[in-house]
Amino acid sequence: MPSMHHDPRLGDEVTDDDDASSPQSRAKHVRLQAPAQDDKHDKHDEHPHASHDKFLIYLRAFVSKIPIDLSWMSNNWSWSKLKPVIRCAVFGWVSLVFMIILRTEVLLGQASFLVVIAALLDPPRDPFMAVLERELIFGGFVTTAWAWSCLGIFLGNLARKQTDPTAPLAVIITGAYLEAAPTVIMAIFLFIGVAVLLFVKVKKGPGPFVFPCVFGCICIDICITTAALFPYPYYIVGRAIVLPIIFHCALSIFFAAVLFPSTITARYADCIVRILEPLNAVLAEHRAILKMDPNSPPFPTAVARIEGLVNKSEGGLPPAAATLRLLKQDIIWGRFSPVDIGELHWFTRRLVTRANGMGTFFTLIEPTRERFPITPIPSRPSTPVPSRPMTPRSSRPSTPQTPGTPQSGFRTQPVRRSRLGDLHHASFRQSLTRKLHLHLRQEAEDAEAHEHHRLHLSLLHLAHALQVAHVSSGSPNEVAVGVFESQRYLALESTRLARRPDMPEATDTFIALLGEACDELLGGCADALKGVQNWIAGVRHHSFGRRAKIEKARTQRLETLVALKDELSRVLEDFRKQKRHRVLDPYRSAFDPKHVTAHGAVEPPPHRYLFHCYMYQYHLMQFGILLVELLSEIIRLENAHKSARLWTPRLPLQKLFHWSVWDISNEVARDDDEDPDVIQGANFDDGADLGSASRRDPDALPPQNLFQAVMNRVHHMLSALAGGNALFALKAGLLTIILCIPSFLKSSANFAYEERFVWGITRSRFMGQLTLARFRGETTFALVARIMSTFLGGLCGMVIWYISAGSGHGDPYGLAAVCAVCFPFMFFWRLYWPGPPMTNAIFFVTVALVLGYSWQDTHDPFVFHWYGFALAWRRFVLVTGGVVAAFLFSFLPPSTTLRRYQRTMLSTTAMELGTVYCSIVSFANTRRNEELDRGQIIQSLLAIRMKLKRSLVLKTNIIYEFSLRGQWPAKRYQTVLELQMQIAFFLSHLMSVVEHLEPAWSRAFLRRTRFLDSDFQGDVLAVISMVSTALRTGNPLPQITPCPLLDRFMVHTHGLNVIRQEADDDYGLPRTMTIDTLENEQYLCFSVGVTTAFGIVMRLDKLMVATKELVGEQYHIHGIGVPEMRLDGEQAGLLRPSKDA
Repeated sequence: MPSMHHDPRLGDEVTDDDDASSPQSRAKHVRLQAPAQDDKHDKHDEHPHASHDKFLIYLRAFVSKIPIDLSWMSNNWSWSKLKPVIRCAVFGWVSLVFMIILRTEVLLGQASFLVVIAALLDPPRDPFMAVLERELIFGGFVTTAWAWSCLGIFLGNLARKQTDPTAPLAVIITGAYLEAAPTVIMAIFLFIGVAVLLFVKVKKGPGPFVFPCVFGCICIDICITTAALFPYPYYIVGRAIVLPIIFHCALSIFFAAVLFPSTITARYADCIVRILEPLNAVLAEHRAILKMDPNSPPFPTAVARIEGLVNKSEGGLPPAAATLRLLKQDIIWGRFSPVDIGELHWFTRRLVTRANGMGTFFTLIEPTRERFPITPIPSRPSTPVPSRPMTPRSSRPSTPQTPGTPQSGFRTQPVRRSRLGDLHHASFRQSLTRKLHLHLRQEAEDAEAHEHHRLHLSLLHLAHALQVAHVSSGSPNEVAVGVFESQRYLALESTRLARRPDMPEATDTFIALLGEACDELLGGCADALKGVQNWIAGVRHHSFGRRAKIEKARTQRLETLVALKDELSRVLEDFRKQKRHRVLDPYRSAFDPKHVTAHGAVEPPPHRYLFHCYMYQYHLMQFGILLVELLSEIIRLENAHKSARLWTPRLPLQKLFHWSVWDISNEVARDDDEDPDVIQGANFDDGADLGSASRRDPDALPPQNLFQAVMNRVHHMLSALAGGNALFALKAGLLTIILCIPSFLKSSANFAYEERFVWGITRSRFMGQLTLARFRGETTFALVARIMSTFLGGLCGMVIWYISAGSGHGDPYGLAAVCAVCFPFMFFWRLYWPGPPMTNAIFFVTVALVLGYSWQDTHDPFVFHWYGFALAWRRFVLVTGGVVAAFLFSFLPPSTTLRRYQRTMLSTTAMELGTVYCSIVSFANTRRNEELDRGQIIQSLLAIRMKLKRSLVLKTNIIYEFSLRGQWPAKRYQTVLELQMQIAFFLSHLMSVVEHLEPAWSRAFLRRTRFLDSDFQGDVLAVISMVSTALRTGNPLPQITPCPLLDRFMVHTHGLNVIRQEADDDYGLPRTMTIDTLENEQYLCFSVGVTTAFGIVMRLDKLMVATKELVGEQYHIHGIGVPEMRLDGEQAGLLRPSKDA
């Protein structure tokens, strides 16, 4: 019989005899719990830091009474947000005046109203350099489109048989001079030009190229369709399009530089402040929650509040990342360069991640931890498995790998079974309960091996019954999935996991100890964070004024920063050396030599409590270290730059306006046509010891000579024409040609021109080109929403027109006065309404068209003489035609629905998570290119999380996408998305841990977690690859997979030990556990790393089962994975699965 007492200094979970026994007995005391992270939707804080202005209070009170969500109005009602609105409103009004004044209207040409349309579609809302970049691209694309049209007109005129430069316009517009050959040539140029521009639009993705490409298409449309009517080369037709756009670009640049000018640096500093604001509240909440009773009702509410604040802070990272791209292009006068300010993003990203890590602690403890879903067959018996606090074995640590009960998302579905099956399960449950009661009564006097063996067999019988049951997945026609993984987890939970009866008291004790240890550091971090926030908010101040005044203010700020840094450093040092050890107090007696031989000694609590506290302490400690480093960097900048100077761009001219599909734009968060195969902000190459992991051509070896290399290149170019982007461009070009047919036929050309069809159908083509989506496909929502936005825009335009003109033909003063009042509200809506961006754009384009056409046709009527209501309904009909045409064309290949878009996006993020996982393990193992690797990994993880969060916006529109096959499984997709978000956060935490592990500890960590075990890693990567491929293709997964990975992850139990006693190499680390080892900061990092690795492995298992719920299973093998059961012939027949291999 084994000894009734053990030496906790060894840290062993089992004795040598146990280790030689079966795996079940080796693992029977393991108690696991991984950090869990539920990423919720970002919640808008309806009570931001207000200036306590009475108007703002009344506005919020009014908004709260309206049933529609108008919180975006009060959230954006601040002076910093109103300045761009005022700039854009003045800019739009001046653009309107350019259209109203006769001389400028004549100068701009027949399409003078385009200057108003462009003003509402492309307002100068951004800092000067961003506006300059966008408007130069805008002007360049439009002029290039005009040049391309002129080339087509020139070549088409060469094929013309009849040329008459003196032909009267009245005869020309009848289509009398239309000829087949010139029209075909021009149509080809129209097709190619539109296809190329829209190819660039989808290739570049969301960013500054979207509207320039669309307006370039408009220029080509109008130039080609109009010039085809003329019996001579009519090149100047493009001037009517180009001049208003060039005027628009010039006005945008002028107002961005003159009226409330702002810089990229100022916007970036504002983004950083918005990131840090919620973190201040997070620290205050942490100080309060650690003083609460965890079993009190306010505790879960406080945990949810902390999670919401962290999510809000993380929501500020994408705008900051988008602004960061332009920092090197900024021109400012100040003390600090834009590049210096941009370095702060490295700290803010990691502060947010560490704040999330601190919140992970609350997902590990009762009562806020993740739990197994309630199932008809209990995954845990009604009578708890005793932990025997008075016996040495059960009180020994549950494995550092697993600091608590794991939070598994696997759920056993409701079971449909026969009467025999019901009786069979009932007997199992009664037997299991009876055995557990016997086990509890005899635990103090019986050898536990035999009792555990009986318990284990009972649970395996229960698992077998679960396997053969038919599971309902919400539909009676669906077959159970994930039964193999579920039964393994059921057995694992019941044999290795147990709930102690003293858990509430122990949790309360450790939270109290943790609060005492961390309260001072939390306070110091809060003070330092406020100081950093104040410095960043005023980073652009104090650059102008007298030298003495500037120097005095700089000295005062420097003294404050130094004092904050010194105080935080002192508190942090005290925490690392003394206070963090408070959580070890309940364990100290176990390492007293007298404790081992003392019969009846009280055993220490399970070690999972220690690991929970270590998780919190580690992230708090890193939070404080980051703040000290940030303060040091700020102090360095204050000392290095004592006087202001002019900072100019530091990029070569050719890279000044560089844009890549991988770059993040300000619009990407709301863009509804984003490439699901591209994760903006995550693009790096990997190096590998086993050779680069790259794709091969299965049909040809690499080129061996120059001729083969050239032909290989040609092959790839031709193959690209069959790619999705090229097919989309060809489809869009074909749609444009079809919509232009009325202008190319003699029978309809006269009607088309007399009714201004050249403009009306261009608007229809514009809608078709603007709304035709590459990756999302047109949905019922898009069709209805854009038709409704056109209707409402026409209604709004009519109201403004009739208010200014009454029953007359319009008055310039009246129109200018009414628009001066309306434009501020319109631009506020245009800039900050959080709806679909294209719906927003179409609404305001329609308003501008109704106003612009009505004015032009009442003051310069040529052929088209409609205004007001007569114009609005014609506009509505033409736009409806364009949107419906785009809707019908969306069914042509490449056609992608929102449902497939979601699967493709989730497949891409899963694959990228696997890439980042490999990079982190490689980083921990080799540490090559440390700084480069660290930045790329952190950036990639942030990009993945942003991609997943953006998909939540698109997912809301899927309900409008009709399907005759059945309802879309939204909850299942949400589960996959949440699991990937959790894995991304845990990978961030793992990266932080391996950064701080010394080489010996890092090797021990990799060995402990089996991250260097090729067999285990093969299983991990196979799971990631299978999940990604199944999501992309929709093919079912095998019923038997490498999952559950957790079973192999826990194949060895280490206890508190860093190295197993039988290991050959200990890397110079202690084999015998002492209190000094527990106090070692490297041991803290090591234990947090193992806990984090456990969380990653468990969530990969969950992800496999969640994916199976989506795509199903195949390759059934009857009877695998469970022991054979001796049943009567009749029972065996009834328990036989309905489908065999």
